[in-house]
Amino acid sequence: MTIHQFPHGEEAAANERPITEGEIDKLHSEAFRNLEGRISDCVWMSVIALELIAGTIEGTEEKHEKAMFAVCETATKLKQLKADYQAVWYGEKKLSD
Repeated sequence: MTIHQFPHGEEAAANERPITEGEIDKLHSEAFRNLEGRISDCVWMSVIALELIAGTIEGTEEKHEKAMFAVCETATKLKQLKADYQAVWYGEKKLSD
């Protein structure tokens, strides 16, 4: 992997250098830390959607069941994602688990 300087030219090409493993780790850790707020927002929106949809979807028609399943499954998966994120953040779990 290389860092590209813009605009490209002979001078820019001479300044290109490989990105170090430390720089990659720093970028990854910043990206990981920046996920927390976004994950929390998604969790809360799915919980709100679940609360709103639960009272409005009635009946046993297939489309109602699918809609309820989709919202419930989204809320469940996002809650698990947040729990996994927190576990990794506090060193209770590895990213590859």
